Amino acid sequence: MDKLFIGIRAEDKSYMERRTPIPPHDCKYIMEKHNRIQIVVQPSTKRIFTDEQYLEVGCMVQEDLSICRAIICIKEIPLEKYIEGMTYLNWSHTLEGEPYNMPALDVMLQKNIRHLEYERIYDDNGVNITSFPYAGIAGIITFLNEYGKYLLKRDMNTPFLQIGPTYQYYNKKDAYEALQKAGQAIIERGLPPKLGLPLIIGVMGSTGSCGKGSLEALSQLQITLVNPEDLKELVRNPNDKKHRNTVYVCPFKTTDLVRHKHDVHKEFTSQDYYENPLDYEPIFHQTYLPYLTILVNDIYWEYKFPRYVTDSQIKELVESGNSRLQAVCDVTCDLEGSIQFLKKFTNPDHPVYYYNPISQQIHDEFDFNSQNDIMYMSIDFLPSQMPYEASMDFGKALRDIVPHLAYSDPTKPLEESGLPEFLQNATVTLHGQLTQKFQYINELRKLNETENDHQQFKMITSYYSNKLNATKENNAFGNNLLPQQLLSPNSHSQEQTCQQENSPKILNMPSNIREIQIDEARKINNQQTFDSQIQIQ
Repeated sequence: MDKLFIGIRAEDKSYMERRTPIPPHDCKYIMEKHNRIQIVVQPSTKRIFTDEQYLEVGCMVQEDLSICRAIICIKEIPLEKYIEGMTYLNWSHTLEGEPYNMPALDVMLQKNIRHLEYERIYDDNGVNITSFPYAGIAGIITFLNEYGKYLLKRDMNTPFLQIGPTYQYYNKKDAYEALQKAGQAIIERGLPPKLGLPLIIGVMGSTGSCGKGSLEALSQLQITLVNPEDLKELVRNPNDKKHRNTVYVCPFKTTDLVRHKHDVHKEFTSQDYYENPLDYEPIFHQTYLPYLTILVNDIYWEYKFPRYVTDSQIKELVESGNSRLQAVCDVTCDLEGSIQFLKKFTNPDHPVYYYNPISQQIHDEFDFNSQNDIMYMSIDFLPSQMPYEASMDFGKALRDIVPHLAYSDPTKPLEESGLPEFLQNATVTLHGQLTQKFQYINELRKLNETENDHQQFKMITSYYSNKLNATKENNAFGNNLLPQQLLSPNSHSQEQTCQQENSPKILNMPSNIREIQIDEARKINNQQTFDSQIQIQ
């Protein structure tokens, strides 16, 4: 009986990437259940699971994967390493016509690659199978480590120093033990009044996958949950004795962030907001931001939505003496996006930068004399900091999917290939072309070629990628997936919802010009004007 080989790539997007899409025990599960399948693993000395562990369960370990019918990995693949005619399952970051990854899409088309995208594999409930909370969890752990060092530089010793960066822990259990010890120390020894009590952490996007992860990690500190309407009273009594031994956490929903422009009393619904974002204006910076010590940003955001905190808003708050904000933990990492003063991405070696809201300048090193500086953490590949749990959940999600790739025939038309419908819906390229569901990418590329302003391009592409795919996927899925599910944050993978894993970069265009251009674009509230730019089939 001929073997059907399935390959697992050694991840090489970043030296910090230690995840694997299929752990050894799930490889064993696949091969025992499907005796024709043989899994081939590229050797790696940094992967969270060793080569020996794969050999022990019967995998082959070798560099050459050309014998495989399909190759599974997590991150993007170097262009020169694509194998002609191969099937790949990974995150490609090409679905919104991202300019930096269009060369990868071209290579996939030129080399007749069948590419399946994690972002488009949904379960029966319309939830992406790779929607994990690890960005939110990893973000909090590393952030608290950095916040402890930040306070020490301001001459304050706190229990946060007992917490290490996420990547230093083997698994979540070890990290949570450190958080629990720090929380207990806060209860027993307290926080220094010099910090500016009460210590209030606000979490935007608390109901999404990343937000739930952040709240789970924060809860290990033995926090006290409060509602948005409680904040004013907490801050009004800074000398309350309980503040010294308490970390307050306030979850925010989207309804706390915006209101309808023309009818402030209109009942908020997520569906209306996602479908008509131009009808809404931000209120978060006025109603709740002035009371926060720390802001955790887990919210899904696109350029069609209003920003929740702009450069000018935080500057006005600081100048008027109405800001308590010391630090931001940005998990979603939208460059100059929902929080405009995210000016660059950071990395585990240098996790934070400092933003001066008055001068609107950033610098990498702490300056004791610059008292208005806000510490900002914006690591844009956080899930890789928890390789053990992330790999375990990947394995659970993929072990019953991978055999379909082995048994299917990529030489046949998509509908006749043997892939189940939910994997057909995730197939981006086939036979040297974009499949029907992803033809819209060509339109986005054309738009990018004529759009000089990258920010405005992102706003329009995010609008169209949602609208086009909602239209086409609704037809493809029938009643299994509603349009509002496709437009909701929960319908995106955790990696896409919370991260865009690019190399560190800084926008060069002056922020005031970008803000004017985007604000002008948002004023376009005529549907025909939008639709004239791309013909929706």
